[in-house]
Amino acid sequence: MKPLTEKQQAVLDFVEEFCLRQGYPPTVREVAAHFAIQPRAAADHLEALKRKGHLRREPGLSRGLVLSLKGPGQVVEVPVLGRIAAGQPLLAEENVEDTLPLPRAWVRGEEVFLLKVSGESMAPLILPDDLVMVRVQRRVERGEIAVVLVGEEATLKRVYQEAGGLVLKGDNPDFTPLRFSPQEAAEMVQILGKVAGVYRSLEKGR
Repeated sequence: MKPLTEKQQAVLDFVEEFCLRQGYPPTVREVAAHFAIQPRAAADHLEALKRKGHLRREPGLSRGLVLSLKGPGQVVEVPVLGRIAAGQPLLAEENVEDTLPLPRAWVRGEEVFLLKVSGESMAPLILPDDLVMVRVQRRVERGEIAVVLVGEEATLKRVYQEAGGLVLKGDNPDFTPLRFSPQEAAEMVQILGKVAGVYRSLEKGR
């Protein structure tokens, strides 16, 4: 691939980070707003990235930007987990359903995995059938979303360390927060990783 200018690299980094954070690509106007430039200038930068092989565009879609995963060393195969079982290594073969290529910039050399979401406790931010990218770590900051093993079951919740113990709370108000005393948390709760991004297909039936 042809080398990028400093501005083109900044635009590409923004597109990658936006896709990781939101689960879908930005529009031209969102790129323009982020860099405080005119939409025409943003479109020119995106067109240059397309010519140089870093992006492609799906015709007819306002969010039609697609990251190119071509080129040696630019992608990492990340395991997709359909479930997490207690008492097994996190990436045990029986837990891995597939792998997906992700840009190396997203992975950043850390241990990550993708988890297929099945519940609605984090709706509307995270929905069933979404894939969340999880960085393996045992501690998270207050209010961050984590994959948490509670007894035998893995759940996706925001983590709050309170004076009276641990609270796991979803964004969906229909779900009651889970509360644990310090002793219960130590015995029953294990943080497996922090949710760093979400992928959601915009195509029906997929």
